[in-house]
Amino acid sequence: MTKTTKRTMALLSGMALAIGVGNGAAVAADQTAPSSESVYAAEAGAAGLSARQAGQLQNRVDARLANLKVPAQQVSYNEIRTTDGSASITLSSPGVAADSSCSYTYLCLWAGANWRGDKLSFFKCEFRDLGDYGFDNRLTSYKNNQSSGTRAKFYNWEGGSSPWVYKFDSHAYHTEDSLANTPWDNMIDGVQVC
Repeated sequence: MTKTTKRTMALLSGMALAIGVGNGAAVAADQTAPSSESVYAAEAGAAGLSARQAGQLQNRVDARLANLKVPAQQVSYNEIRTTDGSASITLSSPGVAADSSCSYTYLCLWAGANWRGDKLSFFKCEFRDLGDYGFDNRLTSYKNNQSSGTRAKFYNWEGGSSPWVYKFDSHAYHTEDSLANTPWDNMIDGVQVC
């Protein structure tokens, strides 16, 4: 072997060793850190869900994430948050009390009456197409807990030259436990948060 060949082989052996050690460290780190899936499964178990219910809920979370038109990630066993933090979706869980809370300065929308079912919460003042969140034509109850007097406007998509048609508004603080007896139940497609 020539001197150059020996140096090349030594260099390659060193690189292989370094890569092997690096991969070993990564494998060891992966084995000691719990996966998000196991953390979410543990959270679901602590909330009282069976393994089967937790699996079904995770399937719903995965399906919702796959269909969102905004960048988002799962942050707990039943919650998805946009990467900018301006919106979150809390999926209803079987056997778990509905999350009827709505933090101050938020506009919160529910798919069911009496603040039950899946919840969509907005923080940032801007127009939101509810279809981007898989929530178009699903609004049945809401809480406008923004700062006092802040107005949220609700719209339906009707296409044509003026596609977004204003339907009603809400001045904070205001709640609506059910739109079921109104023409707007499961109709709203967009909201001007404030």
